Amino acid sequence: MKTGALIIIAKYPEKGKVKTRLKGHLTDDRIVELYKYLLNNTVRKLKAVPGIDTFIAFAPEGAGDYFAEFGVGTIALPEGDLGARMFHAFHEVFRAGYKKASLAGADIPELSAPIILKSIELLSGNDIVFGPAKDGGYYLIGMRKLIREIFTDVPWSSAQTLNRSVEHAKRCGYSVAFTEMLSDIDTIEDVKRAGLYK
Repeated sequence: MKTGALIIIAKYPEKGKVKTRLKGHLTDDRIVELYKYLLNNTVRKLKAVPGIDTFIAFAPEGAGDYFAEFGVGTIALPEGDLGARMFHAFHEVFRAGYKKASLAGADIPELSAPIILKSIELLSGNDIVFGPAKDGGYYLIGMRKLIREIFTDVPWSSAQTLNRSVEHAKRCGYSVAFTEMLSDIDTIEDVKRAGLYK
């Protein structure tokens, strides 16, 4: 029986399409280089978590050949906002028979296999697990069944993203747990703090 799935959500590293908040601070080439580094580092660390099957959920849909090179399962994401895309990724792994799934961003340097395993473990007693990000969003979300409500009417990439998602979950009667708080890489301050500024 398939138990746990990890989904890493990623974009094709194209100039002007990734890490747009770094524009004006780094060159377009350097931003793409940084994103590739973060993506490669994340997949390398997490592609072989014990007992977990790893997938990359990617956009745009035509980038399949690039992501196939990583040697993990792939899920092409449709057009839509972040919530619609995350919902689609979960839908695909649950449809494939997995009983628990966690989805994480490709831009969290401190993300590790123990955190992924903890998120899957927390789903034994909770419907949803969040990995809080220091900017008010979340770097990870896990579920043990498909729940649409937490992906609708949420202000994505804002200081209210996590709070609004948790409110939706609790209003609908779902139990929620949390992993540790980490930082993702969105701003030039994040880049410098992570020691990635050259």
